[in-house]
Amino acid sequence: MDQPTVSIGSMFEVFSSDANWMRKLGTVGACVLIPLVGVFQVIGYGKRCYQHARAGNTDLPEPSLGEDIGAGFKTLLLSLLNVLPAGMLLGGCWAGCAFGGGGAGVALAAAIGGEDGEGGALGGMVMMVAMLGSYAVLFVGAFLLGILTIDMTRRLYNEESFPLFSPGASIGAIKRNPGAFVMTWVGLFVARLLGSLGVIACYVGILLTMPIGIAMSARILSQWDAVVKASTPPEEVY
Repeated sequence: MDQPTVSIGSMFEVFSSDANWMRKLGTVGACVLIPLVGVFQVIGYGKRCYQHARAGNTDLPEPSLGEDIGAGFKTLLLSLLNVLPAGMLLGGCWAGCAFGGGGAGVALAAAIGGEDGEGGALGGMVMMVAMLGSYAVLFVGAFLLGILTIDMTRRLYNEESFPLFSPGASIGAIKRNPGAFVMTWVGLFVARLLGSLGVIACYVGILLTMPIGIAMSARILSQWDAVVKASTPPEEVY
């Protein structure tokens, strides 16, 4: 049996596999104009596209206003509950490095002999190193969180409530399939870039290009899910 792969070209089958793609995605885009709940409709439809593609379908699912809004609200809420603690932890580490190092620099300057001369120079160096270190922590942490968020989205679509609190499963999936994950990352980048073209061309265009990007992203994530499932050892619960 052929092993599943991630194919960026398959994202563009959205246009060829469904003769009604413009009507379906245009309907989703028009729902963005609904006050308050429009964004939930778009997020929920993205989850519907993922589950539809994961089931082996090549066309696009029909939008369902009520179901998509409910699914979108739940997905957005769980995303925030997963990401916010990680963001707060990352911010705390940054603040600890920055302000802790700054305080140490001031204390060192005072202990050695004031702000002028040797004490001031050493204190300034400590503060500079602390500040650079804090931004390094912030950059590396944000990069790792961004990587985990890709697989976290897939797991949220698979009805896991708190995937970021068990990152070992995502890390293991990425370690077993680094090439497929890179292709997934590239595919999502391309899909999101295409999804934002409506803003570049004209703001009204986002009502069509954003759903296109979401449908493409869902198709790539469904392929990544197939790769993960095929490579997960039977003894692991995932």
